[in-house]
Amino acid sequence: MKIAFFLIIVLLTNNSCSAQHNIEFYYQDKTKATETDSTAYKSYLENIPKEFLKKDDEVLLSFNNAAFIDDVITINGKSYNFENYACGYTQIRVLKRDRKINITSKKKEDMNFKLKKGIDYIIINGGFDNKWSVTFSEYFPTMECL
Repeated sequence: MKIAFFLIIVLLTNNSCSAQHNIEFYYQDKTKATETDSTAYKSYLENIPKEFLKKDDEVLLSFNNAAFIDDVITINGKSYNFENYACGYTQIRVLKRDRKINITSKKKEDMNFKLKKGIDYIIINGGFDNKWSVTFSEYFPTMECL
């Protein structure tokens, strides 16, 4: 009886889990921000034209260009081409009010996740074995060119 109850709880927990098996999730909180991260944010503010800066009601998705060479990424119905290799990251803004992010790729499995409160920046890399790597960050993270 106890084993059956335990199995039911495990099954319910696994079925209600929103994480996908093709995503590795990471999290960066503000207490881990470094001086280099502050410098990167200052550079972002100074070098990106004002109309392309993230607004308060948006989340900034940063896609690692090296991970998506010759791919087409579709985010909540809008497509972006990653035709040629370019050093660094492609930054795409999405509205926080959407709450859910649906990303499809020609090369990878689809990915769906919910935005977390307090998160303004998300780094998306392509991992091995067709996995995605998603890092939620409360601060503008330093991203190196690959």
